[in-house]
Amino acid sequence: MKKTLLATALLGLVLVGCDQASDKTSSTSSAANDQVTELSQAADNAKNSLDWMGEYTGIEPCADCSGIETSLTLKDDGSYILDQTYQGKETKPLTTEGKFDWNDKGDTITLNLGGGQTAQYFVGEQRIFHLDKDGKRVQGDLADAYTLKKQDHK
Repeated sequence: MKKTLLATALLGLVLVGCDQASDKTSSTSSAANDQVTELSQAADNAKNSLDWMGEYTGIEPCADCSGIETSLTLKDDGSYILDQTYQGKETKPLTTEGKFDWNDKGDTITLNLGGGQTAQYFVGEQRIFHLDKDGKRVQGDLADAYTLKKQDHK
């Protein structure tokens, strides 16, 4: 009888030990899956996941005119062409060409305009958002006016 009781207790301990090992394997596997998911989410950004190259247009607000017709072409070699026409003014369109840089997150570009001046745009799906001087999205009634939409050239 003592042998049967001892064998039953020993079998119970073995089963409990196996169950704990299974829990450890399961939690380790779950943690590894979470890390892979986080890495793949961190790796996906506008720079590598969106079709961001192309021409974006819109009419941005202007302090002393009726609007600024803006066309920004982004090229895959990191260069851009920015055309701006001030509506209602007798001025020639301004064309600026140069290079742009991506931020570390891969969601915002900075145009190097020359003379130490820059302009930032947040890159979204089929549109880009002109950011304020602090690199933040413009808020308020005019927020939509700072959005340039991608043109479909076929």
